[in-house]
Amino acid sequence: MSLPADFLLGTPPMSLQGDLSTLDLSGLLQNLESAQKQGLLTIRSESGEAKLFFEKGRLALFTSPGRAPLMDMLVASGTVAASDMELAKKRAKRGKKRVGEALVAKGVLSEGGLKEFATARLLDEACELIAIGGGAFEFTEGGIPRRAFDPEERALKLALASGPLLLESARREDQWKLIRDRVPSDAIHYVVQHPPRDPETPEAAELLANVVSMLDGTRSVAEVVAGFPHRLFEVYQLLADLADAHVLRMASPSDMNRLVQEIARKDSKRAWAILQRGLLTHPLSPNLLMTKAMIAQDIGELEEAAEALKVLVHQHLHCGETELALEGIERLKGLDPDDAFVWERSYELALQDKRKSDVLRDGKRLVELYRGPGLFKKAVVVLENLVEMDPGSWELVIDLAKNRADGGDRAAAVAELEKFGSVRLEKEEYALARRIYEEILNLDPDHAGAKATVSSIKSGELARRIEHRKKVRARVAAFFGVIATCLWLGYESSARRAYVGATHEIGRERWIEKRHYLEAIDAFETIRVDYRFSTTALYDVRRQLEQLRTKQELKEREQN
Repeated sequence: MSLPADFLLGTPPMSLQGDLSTLDLSGLLQNLESAQKQGLLTIRSESGEAKLFFEKGRLALFTSPGRAPLMDMLVASGTVAASDMELAKKRAKRGKKRVGEALVAKGVLSEGGLKEFATARLLDEACELIAIGGGAFEFTEGGIPRRAFDPEERALKLALASGPLLLESARREDQWKLIRDRVPSDAIHYVVQHPPRDPETPEAAELLANVVSMLDGTRSVAEVVAGFPHRLFEVYQLLADLADAHVLRMASPSDMNRLVQEIARKDSKRAWAILQRGLLTHPLSPNLLMTKAMIAQDIGELEEAAEALKVLVHQHLHCGETELALEGIERLKGLDPDDAFVWERSYELALQDKRKSDVLRDGKRLVELYRGPGLFKKAVVVLENLVEMDPGSWELVIDLAKNRADGGDRAAAVAELEKFGSVRLEKEEYALARRIYEEILNLDPDHAGAKATVSSIKSGELARRIEHRKKVRARVAAFFGVIATCLWLGYESSARRAYVGATHEIGRERWIEKRHYLEAIDAFETIRVDYRFSTTALYDVRRQLEQLRTKQELKEREQN
């Protein structure tokens, strides 16, 4: 897109609108300069609205939302001391003149120096705008709008020609790629590892000295650059050159941690700010996280302290450092006793290590925390583990039943209590059984079995019935014991008679004297098989068989 001829050549004043996607800003600036236009160029983009005023085609003024006044920038950059600026403002007010004039009149800085400062700032801002490139534009011919621009800058009558401006912008665009290769993030903190070479000019040496003095690890790149608001690009380029020459190195987590701890002794707020920036670059540094937890606790930022400790606990668990993780968890419990995350980790570790007392303690606390927001099902899972670990605890069983019921599973809750109550009754723990069945009635007031059981316990009828059943069981057991004894005696007597008969037969037939050992073995083997559970077979018959088999073996060896 090119500008209309009637706009470039014509009078009266005209306005022009368009989009920088069809006419780039560089071409627009060149056209305005060639036509010697005076007026306001407004550019609206995603980054906001910028206004530029042109005098005879040259850029004279710039403003955007939030842009600091020129006098404030002089103080922020250290060019003018705050005290000198205050005096200059008072003199300017009394003499009805500009603050810049008052500064020059008192010799705080020269008129050329003031204009150079403002020109450098304008150049930085214009180059940045050209680099952004996109957006809609509108140019309106005319004079300077009232109150649109800084009056101190208006008084300096700045004028940037488009040719040098565009050349500088192109140079910077190429340089930015190299700068970002060497200084990849504005959040980085640098420290000087060896002295840089001396620059060729005094002006460059002064800038280098000022920049190096700020590179002590306590400031990010963004903070260092912010100290030179009128020379942003120069400082970025200087930092890139120093990094490329290995004069600088990125501050390590240990460097940052040491600096933060040193500063925290005098200024905890500043230490906290530096620490936060250090964690942007090294978010998982154990030392920085531990220091964050300590400083945060000291300055009352308990949530921040807990956040840092949680990350540390996670790291320790990931690395298998259980003891360190437990130390962090105990600290977290002190910071926020109601944090379910902390008790969950503690409970899981106790389960893993089979520490029963800790499992019960942490599990009970976790159940309390789950019940508050109505997480009954999660509470039930924990209580099931606790009951399994301590099945005799009626408090845990009742708590489990209550949480089941509150979670909507009333039938399972009642069944759990009935099972536990019946065991208490069998053990004749009537007081505890009564409480359990009363709890069943709290959950299910119409439960007939629970009503009857509670009534029987109260009246003593249940105890009498149980005692009667015990007596009946004892009598039945005695009766069957007598029968079993009689049967056993008969069995044993039969075995003994068979043994005596076999012994007589062996003697009568003289099998031992005749060395007919196999016949004797057969006689005793029959008794062993027929009466294998009798004491006669287990002892007497076994002994006879061992002796006869030994004699048979000797006989067979003699024959061979």
